[in-house]
Amino acid sequence: MAKVAIMGHGVVGSGVAHILRSNASLIARHAGEPVELTRILDLRDFADLPYADLFTKDSADVVDNPQIDIVVECMGGVEPAATFIERALKNHKHVVTSNKELVVVRGTRLTAIAQENGVNFMYEASVGGGIPIIRPLRQCLAANHIQRIAGILNGTTNYILTRMRDGGVDFDVALAEAQKLGYAEKDPSADVLGWDARRKICILSHVAFGAPLDDSKIPSEGIDKLTRADMLYAKELGRAVKLLAVSQRVEAGYYAYVGPAMIPAGHPLSVVDDVFNAVFVTADMLGDAMFYGRGAGKLPTASAICGDVVDVVWHKNGVKAAEAYQDQADALDAGTAVTRLFVRVKGEENGPEEQLVQKQLGDVRIVRLLRFPDEFAFITGEEPFDALQKKIDALAGQLEIRQRLRYDF
Repeated sequence: MAKVAIMGHGVVGSGVAHILRSNASLIARHAGEPVELTRILDLRDFADLPYADLFTKDSADVVDNPQIDIVVECMGGVEPAATFIERALKNHKHVVTSNKELVVVRGTRLTAIAQENGVNFMYEASVGGGIPIIRPLRQCLAANHIQRIAGILNGTTNYILTRMRDGGVDFDVALAEAQKLGYAEKDPSADVLGWDARRKICILSHVAFGAPLDDSKIPSEGIDKLTRADMLYAKELGRAVKLLAVSQRVEAGYYAYVGPAMIPAGHPLSVVDDVFNAVFVTADMLGDAMFYGRGAGKLPTASAICGDVVDVVWHKNGVKAAEAYQDQADALDAGTAVTRLFVRVKGEENGPEEQLVQKQLGDVRIVRLLRFPDEFAFITGEEPFDALQKKIDALAGQLEIRQRLRYDF
């Protein structure tokens, strides 16, 4: 019998407890032996729960308890979670977590400790909630070179963009709706500024390319400057605006970025709406594949955690904490990636602003919407992202730039 302890009985931790207890026979069948929830670490009291006797406020009852085989971390944040996990790994306990911030900040160190002690450090649920993506990258696609990952990795921003497009509301209204529904925090910065997606693409790059866990090397832009007008232009152009996290392997290493982009309507990611997430993977042998589902929530995230628990029990005599690749891909300047930009500019039809754009940028596609008579948009040709940005910055000194975002990705 494998004995499990949970650290943190919040939304996700209580979901893990629910699944381990409710689906115990199914989990035992897949794991090859019974899996028993033994301890739960939390500073609060839960006397009304049927498993109240499992709670403890002393971390030693979990991380130093010789009877516990697997520790599930659902506390969130870096500390004290990292300290507790390190102690558990050194005490030869397998650890499963959904904590993306922890994985990005301390994942390399914790993985090394797990390897030294012959145990597993698993974090499937840290990206995409209930969507299986880390395990497929490491195992199912192990015979492939992963070439590119493009994902909608944040359900909150995807809900906001869906409401702006389909509901005809502005960003502030859509954000308030997301907060009321519990999709967005009171301080939504991590979501709407792209930080959450940046952490997740950092983890995916780490798994796919052997890249060091350092999200500071990944430039990110959020959705807070997008407007309803951007959605209308996208519709006119047969595209959808999404917050994308992209990572691509090139000969010298890899580059990654996070930012809003207009996706062609024919691309599978363009139809991923509401709070759903999706990860589009391109591999050298498989080709294209997409993983789709709810990217957050109590039971979807807890489901992914329990999947890791089953995997640990099934393979507990083998160490799975090693990286997918032993080579370390260097993070390159994402500004070298070739793309096109969509840019909105204040200006009358056939006016001096339009002539200036064509003079400075050459062959651009001009787009106008009747409902916005005082502006136009243009789509650039393909160039490195930084080179295009410099040209647009030069224009900004002569005319009013209202928006710019990637047109290709």
